Amino acid sequence: MDDINKKQIPRPYMLENFEQTERLEKYLHLAHKRIFPKGAIVQAQGKNANSILYVKSGCLGVSIGSDDGCTKFLFHINEKTIGAAINSNEDNSEVQVYAIRKSTVYFFALEDILEIFDEDKQVFLGVIQNILDKSYCLMAKTRDLSYYRPSSRILRFIYNLCISEGKFVDNYYIINTKLTQKTIGDITGTHYVSVSKLFKMLEEQRILKKTKDRIYIYNLSKLASMIDEVLKY
Repeated sequence: MDDINKKQIPRPYMLENFEQTERLEKYLHLAHKRIFPKGAIVQAQGKNANSILYVKSGCLGVSIGSDDGCTKFLFHINEKTIGAAINSNEDNSEVQVYAIRKSTVYFFALEDILEIFDEDKQVFLGVIQNILDKSYCLMAKTRDLSYYRPSSRILRFIYNLCISEGKFVDNYYIINTKLTQKTIGDITGTHYVSVSKLFKMLEEQRILKKTKDRIYIYNLSKLASMIDEVLKY
């Protein structure tokens, strides 16, 4: 894909390419280790948290609650990244962190993190960049939810995922990813049913095909042209 085509559709931060903070592994001996099974609550709503977490393996999800008891997905905390979302001094925090799959998590007390920052400036810069990446991601999601239809958000996500991670093989693109349709819906702020219907339509038109661990893009230019179309999904 040449640079001109790349610039036609701005790349959103919804791809969640957050800065990795793997350098923190030098200091895991200072942290408290816990292993969470899939679905377990790592940080519950309304609980005060005075630590920063580091995901050694697995994946966590971050959501925020509302007055009616519902929650809204915000972003993932992937392997080798930190979870600044639980660093809250509010007793009534509306943020919840949970395990998307089995995860090994290390919790750093704030005083230990500050000492690490004093000793290792690269860790400090990595943590700051990770936080900035998440801020940009949330700003991009706010923009997209305000200005783009559900189908457009999904198509833009797939297009940019292909530009970022797709490999051109035998006249089509292959994206190696285990993203489920539900996860794509969470990331794009779209209902799972809409994602499912759109993928079915795209497969019927031979534009793409999704399997458990891959997405095959057969007609990227057609997919890109559909982003601004008014679809019923």
